[in-house]
Amino acid sequence: MAASLKNNTRGKHAPAVSENETSLSRILIHLLAELDTAGILAALPRQSRYLLRKHGNIALPRLIAAISEQGYYLAPSAGLCVERLGGIRPAAEKTGLSMNTIQALKQGRATLRSYLILAVALKSRVRLQKINPRAALWTTKENTWTTPPSLLQQLYPLLPGKTFDIDPCSPSVGPAAPVRAYVHYTEKHDGLRQSWGKGTYCYVNPPFSRLRAWIHKALAETGNGVVSILLCPARVDSIWWHTLVADRIPVVMLRGRLQFGGGDNRQQKAPFASALLIIGGSAQLPKRVAEATGGWLASIVP
Repeated sequence: MAASLKNNTRGKHAPAVSENETSLSRILIHLLAELDTAGILAALPRQSRYLLRKHGNIALPRLIAAISEQGYYLAPSAGLCVERLGGIRPAAEKTGLSMNTIQALKQGRATLRSYLILAVALKSRVRLQKINPRAALWTTKENTWTTPPSLLQQLYPLLPGKTFDIDPCSPSVGPAAPVRAYVHYTEKHDGLRQSWGKGTYCYVNPPFSRLRAWIHKALAETGNGVVSILLCPARVDSIWWHTLVADRIPVVMLRGRLQFGGGDNRQQKAPFASALLIIGGSAQLPKRVAEATGGWLASIVP
């Protein structure tokens, strides 16, 4: 089952990566065994199985899709590896991979080999994890509403790269995801359990049934310099609002009722007013969000 792993990194870093070939092979052999046990290898097309066993490589999106179909996900995600290595440029320097390859990995593209090189640089174990069947529902109309694209278009210009770093509660990944972000965590990844990186900008549109947990998570991540813009119902009469939000978190109240996409992707007018919680970031950010969205700044933390 051992596979050959040819070095395809940039020349000036080749010796350092070559020293890690043993680690790469060890991780690959362990991963192949897990894929075989889970029935994922058998589910792959014949050519893909051949490439994995013979060359230890395959297009990462194809492998991730096959893993997901069998009820698993690959941990840690490539995007999380990049964040833990310090971002795109530091990750490129530490792995010998090009910045374009690192960018592709953050977006769920590139190859398995490039992902394994990331994992070796991070000294992280690569493993399959079973999707948690008890995770919060993400498709119930009353529980989750897809963010209106018009609202997102107002927020993107406020970001350093005009793109969010992480969407920790996304309904999908890649180009199909509603939020433009380098990393998307879906239900199977359980964004509440994942690190949101360091100094990242996150967009959070959580399942409304678990708002408290997501607000607590966003508050905890500020310790890593994470900035979160969290969309939620403006339920100012609820206990969670008074205990977690009022006079504690800057709030931008949005005008009117947003046109959300429900669980069936049809546009529906929300039966509630909405607000953006600005958790972390500069003192000027809440005002900038209010100006960009046409909302009003309802709460300022002293």
